Amino acid sequence: MSATPEPPPEGWALPEAAAALFPDAWSAAWFPDDASAARTVPGILPAPSPWSQVPLDIIDTVAAAVLAGGAIPAGLEPVVAACRAYEGETAQRIASALARRAEQRAALPRLLAARLAGGAFTARGILPRDPLQPVDIPALAWGAAEIALGWEEATLRSGSKPYSTHSSPPAAPGSVTLPGGITLRGVRVYAAEPRVAPLVEEPPVVPEMPAAPEDSTFLVSGRSGFAGRPNSRHLVGLEHARRLAAGEAKEKITHEAEYLSAWLATKHPDWPQATPKAIANNIGATHRRGLQSRPK
Repeated sequence: MSATPEPPPEGWALPEAAAALFPDAWSAAWFPDDASAARTVPGILPAPSPWSQVPLDIIDTVAAAVLAGGAIPAGLEPVVAACRAYEGETAQRIASALARRAEQRAALPRLLAARLAGGAFTARGILPRDPLQPVDIPALAWGAAEIALGWEEATLRSGSKPYSTHSSPPAAPGSVTLPGGITLRGVRVYAAEPRVAPLVEEPPVVPEMPAAPEDSTFLVSGRSGFAGRPNSRHLVGLEHARRLAAGEAKEKITHEAEYLSAWLATKHPDWPQATPKAIANNIGATHRRGLQSRPK
């Protein structure tokens, strides 16, 4: 069994990660649309080629009979039949490769998400509204993530009014959309740092966090002080999005905010904390949209 490839220090973009971790699937997913380009893909053209045996002085005549369906001159029936069989097999191989391409394009995001959820890698991306603060993507978020690898097409949407159908542009390659509409761009994948057990005689080191006043807005700064880590707003937002997607969120926003405040204190005690009131003020719109999208 070959060793799992590791990303370079600067990390992989998501398409690079898919190509490195699943090279066969990636190669199949990028099969070209153009028939002429498809014929240059290794393994597509059958061998040997009967075209190489056709004399140059009759190549145009044979090509017209094979490709344009022209009449077969007397005496050339075996040559034309061999070339027609060759072209027919080539067309079948291209069609099979296109079908496999569709399968791999559908499967690769799921394969990549499952691998990233396994803990061997870490990933972080950029929120457009806060480009200077990279956001780590928790492993649990990959189960409902939508990964854009570069072949996605525009999405057609229909409204309630006549002629209201419109299309939305495809997601940017290398981006991830998490439940609740949270989109991270420029996502990069890094090797997970090995965990080193602390010495028994040394107490665990807990980073100092600034105390937030009770009536503060949801984490005025909220920064941990460590580059590449999200603030508590993002942690709560991801958990809230997960609960909405899973149908676990409570109907009343006050009850959901109380749960999320307790969840933050229990699961992430070393991070800046937030009151239920502050959380409710920040998840209101997302909570309402999530409840409205639930199946009736």
